[in-house]
Parts: sequence; structure tokens; C-alpha cells
Amino acid sequence: MVAPAIPGPAACYPPGVALWVSFGLLAVAALVQASPLREPWQALFGLPAVFLAPGLGWARGLGRRAGMADLLRVGFDAFWLSLPAAMVGCALARVAGGGAWTLLAVAAASSVGGGLWERRSLAPMRSWLPSRAEQIGALAATLMIAVWFARSAVDIARPMDRYWFVDEPGERLQGVGMFPEGMTVVGAREWAPTGADATLTGEVTLLALRAPVGACVEIDDRPLCVEANPIEVAEEGPVWRYLDRGIATTYLSSAKHRPPLRLRFSNPQESTIYLLEDPEQIWELHDAGVLYQAHYYQLLNIVEQLRWAKERWVTDVQPPLWTWVLGPALLLTGGELPTANVLFTGVLALTAVAGLLFLRQHAPNAPAAAWLLPGLAAVVTGKLLLVPGSADMPDALYAVAIVAGLSGRAVPFGLAAQLLRYPGFVVVLLGTLITRAWREAARLTLAVVVVAGAFGLGGFLTGDLDAWLATVAWESGPEHWHGETDVSVLLGRVPAFYALWFVYSGGTLLLAAIRWPPGTRVALGTALSYSLLLCTIDHTPTHYFVPLLQLSALATACTADSFRSTAARRGLAGLAVGGLLIFWLQGVILA
Repeated sequence: MVAPAIPGPAACYPPGVALWVSFGLLAVAALVQASPLREPWQALFGLPAVFLAPGLGWARGLGRRAGMADLLRVGFDAFWLSLPAAMVGCALARVAGGGAWTLLAVAAASSVGGGLWERRSLAPMRSWLPSRAEQIGALAATLMIAVWFARSAVDIARPMDRYWFVDEPGERLQGVGMFPEGMTVVGAREWAPTGADATLTGEVTLLALRAPVGACVEIDDRPLCVEANPIEVAEEGPVWRYLDRGIATTYLSSAKHRPPLRLRFSNPQESTIYLLEDPEQIWELHDAGVLYQAHYYQLLNIVEQLRWAKERWVTDVQPPLWTWVLGPALLLTGGELPTANVLFTGVLALTAVAGLLFLRQHAPNAPAAAWLLPGLAAVVTGKLLLVPGSADMPDALYAVAIVAGLSGRAVPFGLAAQLLRYPGFVVVLLGTLITRAWREAARLTLAVVVVAGAFGLGGFLTGDLDAWLATVAWESGPEHWHGETDVSVLLGRVPAFYALWFVYSGGTLLLAAIRWPPGTRVALGTALSYSLLLCTIDHTPTHYFVPLLQLSALATACTADSFRSTAARRGLAGLAVGGLLIFWLQGVILA
């Protein structure tokens, strides 16, 4: 009997490489940490040391034992296997101190452990390179995400204190006062005061103060102060909007403010004033990316994620996994929204890899153009979440977990999806039932029951169980349907929902449904089933559509793979690529 041959150096990289790569990433992070660089650059160079290095050795060891240690699988698994070290490092830093250095020390310990364990995993394995089609898809996705990053650089680097909410004035006001100095910004004026006192003369309709929370400017003895949680509607009470810095605005009416206006600043060194002659300049500033107009509830959504990640061990208002991901990232940089946006860019890379691994499982012979769809789905996801200000929310990673759960690993990733969004378990379970993977469905159900039971016991012991159950009940109905029971009203929302899905997915919703091979049944069948839960909700934020557009894009690749005709295969894949490309570059977000 001839023993099976072990792949040589051309087929697999030698043991120990993962450890050296991990040390390289950690060294870069340590150098950046000791340098004067701050976010977003600190996040760009440091986050791989937290979310890739600790899991590389473990991922490669597991992959070698499974015979699948190629770069795509190892890189994807390394992120998920790095999360325990990131969570432990963040917890130790909060208890014992040390900040980012404690986080990096735990990451280094996990890297060493994984590297040593990986050296013991010398089982035969497939080539370290993915297939040629997967290489094309990975290279295309890398280029697309790089282009998206460059096009979105202003949005990615924008801190919280450049988001604002301004009520439209009830009437067009005759402005008063325009300060003659300062830099012109798309028709408005941006001015940094040089002292505590100043005087306005000329034409001003709207004045905005950007400064640390608590800072004020007195306008003819009337104070305007930056608040972290101002009251917009008296019945609603305070609504969180900012962290350490923010914006306060006021309209200046000629009836109350006659020029010249006397200004007195409490903190002139850290204050910036914006002076607008016309309320329409709100949107000019918005389009230029200088000050981004968003509803105060959207600002609440952004700030809540940052506050929970900075302050809490476990959130009882949403599943906990995203807080455990965002928390270490913010600890590493000491930053806020730009760090979250760089982390989001990494999640987009995971999105593309998850799509490529799905096609490996369900459509390995898909035409070349079909392998571009995971990358396009990733950058469209970037557009749908970054533009409205939802990049620091868990939905992109939630979609990654769903796609991975439908790629042959339902139990770990179905559990991850559940720990990111409440419907996650149900969505992945639907996929296992569609494929009649009864044993996987049973194992996933048991895993979710055990984890939910553990959280329930923890909540009971800490006294938080009632709050958690109340949140689940609120999320399951009132927050999304607001008590609406009129069937005609609910059904009236359905056409608009599916129209948005069609537009955001570049038409792949319909292209995928031309035929129903097994891969399409899994992806599109799961997406359509999930959409029944979403289509009657009374609002349609873009993050609802992220899993749906990714699954419909992947389903289209599977449908294209099912044709025998070369023209049909290439034509369908080409239409899908064109549709997603058009929406990415020219599409308008409609909700």
C-alpha cells in the first residue's frame, strides 16, 4: 500500500507562517499605537492585529485538519476565531487597566497559542491557493472595496460632531448678521473664533456651534449650548445625539436679533462657528460632506452603538455580539465613528469572502462574471449602510453570518447570526430546512436554546431578565409595526418593499428567479421567506435589505451556473454584474 502524498511547498505554505504573519500584524499595531497617528489611520493599521492575528494559527490548524486551509477559508475563520481574544482583552483592560496594550498582549498570547497548535496539525490539505475563479473573485472584490474606500473617504473619516439635525424653518426668515471674516464653505461660512468675544454684522439666518459637549456661545446674552442628549420633542424627553463633541444650532430671526450681534464663547479654542445665509445651505453642506444632515433618531442609532461598545459588558437592548466586536476596536484607538467605519470596511471584505465561499459550495462552475457578484454585493452593502450613517450597526456582519450559515456551517454561524440580530436563528434555520438538513437544523436549534438559556440564567441572577424580555417583546412587534393591525394597510406596504429590494439588488431579485437549482433554492428561498417578516413593517431602512441583496446576488450566480448554454450563463451573470454596478455607481437610496 502506498501512503498518500503530502502536498509539497508548491501546494501549501509551511507550518509557522501563521505565527510570523500574526507577529508582523501585532508589531505594526504596536508601532502605530506608540506613534502620533490617530483614527482613522490608527484603526486601519491596528485592527488586523486584533481581528486577524489572534485567530490565524487556530484557523489554519482547523483548516488543515479539515483539508481546507486555503487563504480564503483561513482568513475568514481567523476573524471569528479572533473574537474570543478580543473580548477577553477588552474585559481585562476594563478591569485591570492598560488600555490598548492589554488588548494587544492578549492578542499576542492567542497568536502564540494558535501558532503552536497549528504546527501540530500536519494533516494533508488542499492547495493554499483557492481556485482560479475564486482568485479572480477575490482580486476583483479587493479592487472594488479599495475603490469604494477611496470614494467614501470623507464619509469614513467623518466624526460624530460633523453630523447634525436641523429642523426646516416654518417660514423663510430674513436673516440678520453675517460675519465678514472666515472661510467660505459652499456658500456658508466656517469660522474659528480667536477670542471669547466677537460681533456679527450682515446677513445670517442660521448659526451652528461645533464644540465639546457643554460649551456655549451667548448670542446677545441668549445662550446656545452643545448637549449630548437634547430634547427635540417634549413628550419624548432627551434623545442621545453626541459623545464628547457635538453641534448646537439656532435660527436667527430679524424680529429678535438685530445686528450687530454680540457673541461670547465659553470655549473659543475648541469651537467652530457655521454661518448660513439661507436654510438651503444646510443641504449644500450635506452634499459637500462638511456637516451631514441626519434625523435625530438616526443620530441616536449611531451614538447608541458607540456608547454601548464603550460602556457596557452586555447590552440588553440588542443581541450582544456586535458590542463585543465594536468594543475592542474602540478600545484600541480610543476613537469613535471613524474607527467603527474602518471596522465596517473590514466587514465588507468578510462579506465578499463569505460570498465566494458560498459559491464554492453551491456553484463552483459558475461563469467568470458570476464570481464578481460577491465583491459587488459587498460595495453595494457599503453604500446602503455608510450613506445613511448605519455603518456602526451589526447588520453587515449579520448578513455575513447568514451567508456563512447557508454554506454548510449552519450551527456556528446560525448561532453567530442569532447573537447579532434576533431573527438570525430563524433565517439560517429556514435555509437548513430548505435543504432538508434535518440533523443540522436540530443541532442549531439545540445550540440556540442552550445559549439563550445561559443568557436567561445570567439575566435572572443579575436582575436584568425582565428588561431583556421586555426588549425582545418590543423588538418583536411594537417597534416595527406600532400596533397596526389593519390588513389593508399592512398589505399596502408590500409592493414598495419589494420594489426597493429590486432596486438595491440591481435587479438580481428577478434574475435569480428564472430557474431554481439547489443553490438558488437555498439563497433565494431563504431570502424570500425572510422577506415575509420584513415586508409589512412601517419603515424600510436600508439595513433591512443587506442580507436580501447579498442572497439574491449569490442566487443569481447559482442560476447562471445551472444553464448549459455558454451564452445564457454569461449573459445572466453579466446582467447581474451590470445591475449591481449601476446601482453602486449611480443609484439613489430611496428610503
